[in-house]
Amino acid sequence: MVQYDVVIVNWNSGEYLEKCIRSIFKSKSIKELGQIIVIDNGSTDTSFEPIQESNKLKIVHNKVNKGFAAACNQGITLSQSDYVVMMNPDVEVYVDTLSESLQFMIQNQHIDIMGCMQVNETGITVPSCARFPTPIKFFYDSSGLSKLFPKLFLPATLMTDWDHQNSKMVDQIIGSYMFIRKRSLEKTGLFDERFFVYFEELDLSKRLRNIGGISYYNHLIKILHYGGGTTDKVKGYRLFLSLNSRLLYAKKHFTNFGYFITIISTYLIEPITRIGFVLFKGKPDEIPEIYKGYKKLWQRKKFNEKKTDAIK
Repeated sequence: MVQYDVVIVNWNSGEYLEKCIRSIFKSKSIKELGQIIVIDNGSTDTSFEPIQESNKLKIVHNKVNKGFAAACNQGITLSQSDYVVMMNPDVEVYVDTLSESLQFMIQNQHIDIMGCMQVNETGITVPSCARFPTPIKFFYDSSGLSKLFPKLFLPATLMTDWDHQNSKMVDQIIGSYMFIRKRSLEKTGLFDERFFVYFEELDLSKRLRNIGGISYYNHLIKILHYGGGTTDKVKGYRLFLSLNSRLLYAKKHFTNFGYFITIISTYLIEPITRIGFVLFKGKPDEIPEIYKGYKKLWQRKKFNEKKTDAIK
């Protein structure tokens, strides 16, 4: 019997985790479910208090937050099924989400990663696919052009310009729900753990595309994604992690000139536009968080060296 495992990386997700796990156990394809593997990255909340024990549920508690990519790799390594589903704890699947995903992947052996339509709690479809960025598109984001004139200057990654109402091959499926063929990961390798969080799935998708692999968005399959995430509680740190991962991606996949352009855009242009936007929105209280994020960004070398040492 063809099976799949679900890998969930948890960090202080509160009641979302229990809702996510409960929705998986209500799925039509519970017989095909190998196990739900939860990797907890040093949570300090009560995420696990309402969780019921099950022989299909495996929980690993990390003493510290190892980062999203590293925790994903922990879960994938523990998986013994034909497919692995990367799922965020703030996601709930519908009764037929996983069964339809599995059948689609069985019937379409040429597809390596499948994503699906994601709706929020009000039923509105939210963007869940991204394009591979370029230095000029990072400049559009840093300068604010992609926010002011999104139809003329497309955002660097998230496909907010597309309504997601049809199925097609895309550059990247965002990591909140990725139904992955395990044999594809044997070709690409696992997530690059230098990406603490953000851009790790983009990097994996880029490596997959480089060897001719396919990421596919299926609008006929749906999940509920609450969004927001636990990093909303630490906005300055989240900003740093996002910008740091952007620069890591640029260094890895761009030319030296492209990387230089991304550095200039990120360090010199974006702080000004970010402050300008929050002032325009009447939210000057967010400026200290921008300062915290960029202060840490100037110290990113120490952070990345520490992360590299941890990987070794």
